[in-house]
Amino acid sequence: MNILSEDGKSVINLKSWDEVFERPGFKRGVNPTEVKLKRIIGKYDFSDANHCGLSSCNTSHKKGYLVVCSSNIETNIGHKCGKKHFGVDFNELERTFRKDINVRNARENIQRRSGELDFIRERVNHLWRAEGLELFCKVRDLKFSKKGLTGALRVKLERRAKSGDEKVYESVKASEADIVLEEDKLKRELTDSEKQQLRVNVPIGIIYGVRAFNSFSVIKEVLHDEIPTLLDELDELDTAQLTDTQLLNWSKRLNGIDTQLMAAQGAIEDCRRLLVDSNISFIKQHEHLI
Repeated sequence: MNILSEDGKSVINLKSWDEVFERPGFKRGVNPTEVKLKRIIGKYDFSDANHCGLSSCNTSHKKGYLVVCSSNIETNIGHKCGKKHFGVDFNELERTFRKDINVRNARENIQRRSGELDFIRERVNHLWRAEGLELFCKVRDLKFSKKGLTGALRVKLERRAKSGDEKVYESVKASEADIVLEEDKLKRELTDSEKQQLRVNVPIGIIYGVRAFNSFSVIKEVLHDEIPTLLDELDELDTAQLTDTQLLNWSKRLNGIDTQLMAAQGAIEDCRRLLVDSNISFIKQHEHLI
């Protein structure tokens, strides 16, 4: 169990009931009618059960809260006990405790990420300089240059990029086996006319990395614009000057770095697959089917 300090910026870790009971202000058998709750300082989930600290309950449980009462008495109470004996006061303190925990976690997350600045910068620079910039420019030129693709083909590839549909099919006259399958599906025989008109789609190839036709822009957005700017701001950040809301927002922004890097890496891989010469030749050759 992690116990919040008075200012909410540090924690004390308690690993067992014995460590809870040995705290100087801890007391068992507290009468809820004689005390008032001041603060929830910890939430526990131990492997073994122990009695509730309220004299009117004494129920054994594994999960609950460590609370501070009037006269700075500490005791442990279960969630149901808290609501039963302290009502609205307990609910408010519970909300405050959750917020304090979230803010403390946010502060620690920001500090941890601040220590990773050099590593993240190195990773971003490597992705951008090694091939990110080159691949971004090549796909951009393929999409927008008049020497690249026809306007109609661009529209088709954009549509496929959005859906992620890489397979290309060709419509051919149905074989005898196809006719049998269709009749089985319809539970009847096809007429001669229906057999003549029946066509099926057969796969003839794949447009590798088709998502890159739209996702290539992510490479520049993430590796050149967004993350470097965020890291520069983080380098100058003074967490002591931030409000609780600002701490939470900053932590959320920093948590998005890994997702952004994964998106950039995925876009780089898509671009690499798209730009293979044989893949581009296949796209141009089968424009009418795309």
